[in-house]
Amino acid sequence: MTRMHRRFCIAFFLITTVVLCGCRRSLFPKKVQRTQFEAYNTMRYGPQITEQPDPFGVPEPALRERLSHKD
Repeated sequence: MTRMHRRFCIAFFLITTVVLCGCRRSLFPKKVQRTQFEAYNTMRYGPQITEQPDPFGVPEPALRERLSHKD
């Protein structure tokens, strides 16, 4: 094997390892609030409803609930 081929194989192996192992954890877990404003709204208004079933029972985003004016 030539020296250039060996370097290419090592670089390819390292890059592949980093790409496959580097993205295991999600950036924002679902249970943790992302911002201080989200934490404040949760304390003031309670947990936010993100999905609701449609008339057929299939879950869909609860946009009206999330975008409505909070009292």
